[in-house]
Amino acid sequence: MNSYNSNFVKAVFGSLSIDKTRLPSSGLTSVGVPSFVAEWLLDKVVPGSGPLTSAELEKVNTFVKKAFPRKDDRNELIFDLTQGEVRKLIALMQVRVRLEQGSEEIPDPFARIPVLNLSDCIIPLTLIERNKMLLRHGIWGKISLGMQPDGKVEVMDFDPFQCSRVDLQAYAECRSKFTTEQWRDLLFCSIGFNPEHPNYTDDAKTWILARLLPMVESNFHIMELAPKGTGKSFVYENISSKVTLISGGKVTPAQLFINGKTKEVGLLGRHDVVVLDEVQSLSFDNPDEVVGPLKNYLASGRYNRSGFQDIASDCSLVMLANIELDEYLNPRNEENLVADLPRFFGETAFLDRFAGIIPGWKIPKFRREMAASQVGLKMDFFGESLLALRQDNRFFSYVQDHTEFDNNTTVRDQNAILKSAAGFLKILYPHLDLTLVDYQRDCLEPACKLRQAIRNSLYYLDDEFSQFGRNLCAEVR
Repeated sequence: MNSYNSNFVKAVFGSLSIDKTRLPSSGLTSVGVPSFVAEWLLDKVVPGSGPLTSAELEKVNTFVKKAFPRKDDRNELIFDLTQGEVRKLIALMQVRVRLEQGSEEIPDPFARIPVLNLSDCIIPLTLIERNKMLLRHGIWGKISLGMQPDGKVEVMDFDPFQCSRVDLQAYAECRSKFTTEQWRDLLFCSIGFNPEHPNYTDDAKTWILARLLPMVESNFHIMELAPKGTGKSFVYENISSKVTLISGGKVTPAQLFINGKTKEVGLLGRHDVVVLDEVQSLSFDNPDEVVGPLKNYLASGRYNRSGFQDIASDCSLVMLANIELDEYLNPRNEENLVADLPRFFGETAFLDRFAGIIPGWKIPKFRREMAASQVGLKMDFFGESLLALRQDNRFFSYVQDHTEFDNNTTVRDQNAILKSAAGFLKILYPHLDLTLVDYQRDCLEPACKLRQAIRNSLYYLDDEFSQFGRNLCAEVR
């Protein structure tokens, strides 16, 4: 195996790369700062390499105390504003427009800063024009707050943190300087895992990188089933503010689709990827109100609720669940992987709409020494690069031109495999320079395995699917 070359990564990517030991030693993620913000910050405040020194750590801590508000700072901040101070802070900010029924006036937008529970801040339209993403999932950045004479909190200025538009051609040119193995290890390191750890086999790396498929493919819906501790949600929590994660418990239709009272579009309409974690404990007050529209959305990319017009979205949906393994570390219900999940997962019309199941039981449990310790891509740049690849149709064309199916595959099987294969192609070969052997090994075969897990459960649950036979077959042409 090639040993990882951090100096080479630095030489190719320059300031878009960072030593991955910086972040864990900073303690920033433990105070709720996602990696895509924290790495950007470290590079600004204490640029360098290796774990943070005590002097650097002190500098970061001082900066965090001053700039990052905690929930209990709200009263102190409001008091300072009443005294005429302008307070600067770093946080996630969102902008919403609240439409009143029957009102003839168009209301002004208002800004929301969730960490301080501030929800009705005045914000100039020029700031919104410059940062349209505020209207969707929100943006992390430096916010300057003041107070108007009438006591309303006002956003006076905003400096966004996130990586601006990515040059995909330059990204592809950088990729061409690496072998496939070097590139895969770079991606692996960039999302926080140590590619040189012996527990991470080629197979395990493939399934961890499969977690990136919903980033590069729009309307790509997938599940991951795994025992606890494999780091299922880690990537999604840290890669981009355009990805949101809801953890277990109750999920409401208002949260996911649209809020009937406030007319606010839900998570599926605002984010690029929505992740439902711990779905084995998921519950709905009225399952039909969620499962019906969700089934419709998974099939068509559109949903409606409460009599509103259809909302179209390209958001991908990821469902993560813990499952039990037997003594050989295989799932207890290998025939029907969704057996222990909420009842609606066993409805074949619902299950069939997912592209595949990531076999998380083939990913080793995460331990501290398995964290990346090399130079990788900065998380915000990497996240934006992956999301930018969604718009590029050349990959799907390549996959269509070079894949053929037998008569046993349904249209849904074919679409799922083609999308997964195109996703692997974008992740591993963004420069589109590969042989058909590369395509089969790195893209088509894992895409078929993802979908086969769905087919196995459908075959077990419903006789209608047995007419197609159990095994899927797709070949390179």
